Amino acid sequence: MLYLDITGKASRRRCRDVIEWFKAKYLPNHHLDITVSHRGLKREAAMGFCTVMDCDHRPREFLIEMETTLSVDDYISTLLHELWHVYQHVKGTLRDKRGVRHWKDVDANHLSYDEQPWEHEARTMEEILYKDYMGIKENRNMFHNRLTGS
Repeated sequence: MLYLDITGKASRRRCRDVIEWFKAKYLPNHHLDITVSHRGLKREAAMGFCTVMDCDHRPREFLIEMETTLSVDDYISTLLHELWHVYQHVKGTLRDKRGVRHWKDVDANHLSYDEQPWEHEARTMEEILYKDYMGIKENRNMFHNRLTGS
């Protein structure tokens, strides 16, 4: 089950399509309540944020904030990046325990943004998810294999 609320100026259809695709593929058995708020984030030098709105123990309610002036490609990539943070929280690899951020049960509150392993993972997944969502197939085999036909 997905409860989705979309606010602000953005394509509601695009936002809904991306989130429904992601949930069906990565979190199909979880009940989630996601609010996506589109607002100016330039002053904060950010494209998006993901915040847990309910408990730390078993989070299911999230606020995703998105910059309103992103291109279509940047919008989709950023939304997928923030949805990966939702995934990390739901699966328990990223947790906030009494105001302290933990990554895989290790205190990671002292790390700078560039050192945060959950951001490294989300940036890697952002590209993979984007290609999957857009239906972009990578041709790993540059040469035709005449024996296998691939």
